[in-house]
Amino acid sequence: MEAGDHAGFARQLSRVSGAARYADPDELTTAIQYLAPVLGRAGGLFAKTALLAGAFVEWGGSPLPLRQVLPRRTVAAMESCALFPEVWPLASAGLPLPDRADLAAMPGVTGALVRLARRRGLAEASAVQIATSWFDVDDWLQSLITAMALREFRAVMADRDQVRDGAAALADELLAAHWVHGLSVVLDDEPLVALDYASRRGFHLTMSGIGDNFQLHTLLADRLTSGTPPALPGLEPPRRSWVAAATDGARRLRAADPILRRFRLFDGHGAYVFPEGRPADIQPLDGTRVVILHPPLGRFAWSAGRAYRHMTPTLTLDRILAPAEAARWLARVSPAQQTDLMAVHRAAGSTAR
Repeated sequence: MEAGDHAGFARQLSRVSGAARYADPDELTTAIQYLAPVLGRAGGLFAKTALLAGAFVEWGGSPLPLRQVLPRRTVAAMESCALFPEVWPLASAGLPLPDRADLAAMPGVTGALVRLARRRGLAEASAVQIATSWFDVDDWLQSLITAMALREFRAVMADRDQVRDGAAALADELLAAHWVHGLSVVLDDEPLVALDYASRRGFHLTMSGIGDNFQLHTLLADRLTSGTPPALPGLEPPRRSWVAAATDGARRLRAADPILRRFRLFDGHGAYVFPEGRPADIQPLDGTRVVILHPPLGRFAWSAGRAYRHMTPTLTLDRILAPAEAARWLARVSPAQQTDLMAVHRAAGSTAR
């Protein structure tokens, strides 16, 4: 990389990657420590170094040496990438945006932006950064996905708010940015109060590393039914294969045997908790996220147990609320706004009859 030798870099990258598959975690962590300062200078074709660091993390190395440089380089790449569609028409006389996957086009694209910078008296280094980020941003995002899936990295990473904002701006354009944005809003050590509307029972839980509300549904159903006696009698427990898929087992289930929702969730303000959303979308009530369980009203199913393969969730049932405490919570919540698809369908059927 220091010599600018792309072919030699590709050969050595393959060689080091192959050797690392047989390394122990301590060796991989040491390698990550060496790579961390290198990432600050990597870009363009050499941004594959970020993927190498991410692979070392996936194979067992600690992500902590990357806690400063990886988020900051990813933020810089996202910000520069976002500028490219504005600058490219000026540099190319209106040519279509180049294919991100066509790395052979990178030198020509970079040259065009550098010439534009010279004509306008702007910094050439900024032009290079904008050009190369169009092609390498996905490498940075993919590496950050691997690191952010680990709770110890999320707890100490730099620039998390900037990561969130930059990924949100690109989420509709880049799939990897969508996944990074989701990780940037993951809740850890977050209290959750669950109230069962029918039985008037209540539960205090703590959640960490839950990627979406599909996963929350499955894990919550498990925690409320797995005890002896179960915390919520009468609730049908999820199958063990569903819980495994939502935790650390095979992530996807067969279409013929999907996960079935055991309840619908509403928040403390009465809003429907969309399964497609994330726990962070649940608006707190007096500082605490609250969900109220209502009947499922029909069959609602999905096949993916969890959104992030390497992020292991926890959902701990801390205690069953005393009846008086549960009653106080239920008195504070707003009535469920029964506007979700299942409720509307049920209401339409009742009207038809």
